[in-house]
Amino acid sequence: MSIFACGPELTEPADTDVSGTWTASGPAAGLTNVTVDLTQTPDGAITGTYTATGSEGPQFCPPAPPCTVSGTLAGANTVLHVYFELEDAGKFTGQIIGPSLRGAMERTGLVGAIEFALVPNPGQ
Repeated sequence: MSIFACGPELTEPADTDVSGTWTASGPAAGLTNVTVDLTQTPDGAITGTYTATGSEGPQFCPPAPPCTVSGTLAGANTVLHVYFELEDAGKFTGQIIGPSLRGAMERTGLVGAIEFALVPNPGQ
């Protein structure tokens, strides 16, 4: 009896491209009004920037919440999932479902469901 692989390795790049601007209203892991600008390379690596509104607790808003949080992000779009970490703000893990990125944000043990929608590019 032999065993054959039935598909690609789960760490292989997905055949989709998530490059673009995505928004989510939240709340998830202390974030609302989240905007991520993603750039994906052919090997599935994701880089970009984000802005969001943070709340007290998981987002460490000085001197008082709410506060604007922003920074860079990095991750990957693989056969298994889309993953990116927002510098100092949380981690997204999810999947592309139709025109959305659906999944969860996690920060300091707090996990919340979140759904990002792709912002249409008027030039396309």
